[in-house]
Amino acid sequence: MASMPAGSWSTAGVGEVVDCLGGAVHLAYAEAAGEGTGEVAVIVAGFSGHEARTRARARARAAAVRALRELAERPDRAVRERPGKELRLDDFVDGPPGSAGVLVPGVGLLSGTRYLLPAEVVWLERQECRVEPATSGVVDHGVAEAIAEIFAHDVVARWWADPRRPLLRVSEQLDRLLPPGVMAAATGLGLRVSAFVLSAQDASVALVTVGGDAGALAVAADRTVKSAVSEAFLLAMASRAQPWHTLPLPDSMRRFAVWHREGDYAAYLESMAVEADTSLVHELGGLRPASWPEIAGHRFGHEPVAVEPQAPGQVVKVVCPGAACYRATPSATVLPCPVP
Repeated sequence: MASMPAGSWSTAGVGEVVDCLGGAVHLAYAEAAGEGTGEVAVIVAGFSGHEARTRARARARAAAVRALRELAERPDRAVRERPGKELRLDDFVDGPPGSAGVLVPGVGLLSGTRYLLPAEVVWLERQECRVEPATSGVVDHGVAEAIAEIFAHDVVARWWADPRRPLLRVSEQLDRLLPPGVMAAATGLGLRVSAFVLSAQDASVALVTVGGDAGALAVAADRTVKSAVSEAFLLAMASRAQPWHTLPLPDSMRRFAVWHREGDYAAYLESMAVEADTSLVHELGGLRPASWPEIAGHRFGHEPVAVEPQAPGQVVKVVCPGAACYRATPSATVLPCPVP
């Protein structure tokens, strides 16, 4: 499925693309202008030669975030009169707090069923509560990729809470997992890059840390270890450049925790990991991108739902009832999970 078009939300600053790592990687910056207040600034990273796609991802994500912010600022825009099967907060969170009572329209990505969703799992509010204002599932590259992001966050969050599944270290294979020249450029600039993999049914989930003058950790899921590691690396590079104040508070605090305790996170992952077999680099992917809705439905016990706050077909976010990304992280956690 295609990424959400900018539609009625105008964008500015989308032409800004700057090189980093000696040109092996670039960063695209986008702002979205619209009604209401609140800064929207998005940074997306890409590999050399894919600048147009990276710029499009930044533009689409900025427009999607702006649409979600406007929905939060003007809840009257939530379309109550659209018919649909109502989902409740307890479909997403165990023992949820009281709901705001505002419903947002969506459509099931397997059945086409119309749904009405609790706004708490859709809006990107900047406040602490027992329901995370999660950025997981915001559409930029496409709907399938948004589902993959939720899948990756769910796998990592559950592993972090109960790390019994083997964590495979692939750091020594990064020269073959990332495009040529990327690791040489990173090493030359004093960056420390480590990569780990969790195997999950139907997909591989990568955790990549980029340390140095500022630590960042990102996760991604894809058909192969190589594609998952590449996406997680780009997300970590973008995270290093993303202004924290433009993020919802929980996301900002998670990034701060990784930056502030970079050494602790790196040591923890290294202590849990075992060296992966080199055959992982050459594995063949059998997962079709269009099959992500089926995979999510199987994992979470409910089909994923595309959020359409304006016209049908303008998807700005995907939510997956049953995924872990809507549950607030306990404040007493010693080393908090770095993802929702």
